[in-house]
Parts: sequence; C-alpha cells; structure tokens
Amino acid sequence: MLSNTRMLSTLLRSDSAVQELKAAAELDSVFQQDVAVVFKHSTTCPVSWMAHHQVTDFQSSRPEVPVYLLSVKKHREVSNELARRTGVTHQSPQVLIFRRGSLLGSASHGEVTSGLLERLTRTSAA
Repeated sequence: MLSNTRMLSTLLRSDSAVQELKAAAELDSVFQQDVAVVFKHSTTCPVSWMAHHQVTDFQSSRPEVPVYLLSVKKHREVSNELARRTGVTHQSPQVLIFRRGSLLGSASHGEVTSGLLERLTRTSAA
C-alpha cells in the first residue's frame, strides 16, 4: 500500500495539469486566472480522497481550467491565508472557484462534485 505522501506525489506527477500550492504568495497568480479551482485536500481523510476523485473527473473533462491542489497538512499557512483573503472558513476537503480573483463559489465534503465544478466554471465563462 502506498503512503499518503507517495499517493499525493503520484497524483501530481500523473496529472500534470494539477499544480500544488506551496506558498501564500502563489495565491496571487491563482487570483489572476480567468477561472481557477483550488482544491484543499487532506491526504489522511477518506472523504477528501472521494472529493479528489470528483476533482480529477472534472479536470479530465475541462483541462483548460487550472486546478490547484492545496495539501492542508503540508501547507497549513497557505490554507489559513486563503481563508483570510476569501472569508471562507477552512474545511477539508473543500473547493473554491475563482474568476479573476472573485470567489464564485465553494463547497466542502460531499458537496464537492464534478457536476458542481462544471456548473460553476461554465457559468463563469460569461
């Protein structure tokens, strides 16, 4: 069985379109994207791995939308800064969808679905 760290490394290598957020300064580039998804993930949480599956399904169908992975255990300070900037209380798993720095929506736990991500990112295309 793979360790949680090895599973996360495999995820990032196998899906080159997913970028890992490692520093609070990187949030500025996320906020400059036309549309972007931030996925807050905990490698030790089974619900987070189910949400991860939904996010990767979405990313496969919409590769043009940047998806950023934020490992909350490894980069808690980035997660805290994201919560501070958006006013959205930290949860994990959680997705936040942005358009040019404005928060379009967020969801956590079982609400994280590829369908929700699809709707929010399509709505934002206007």
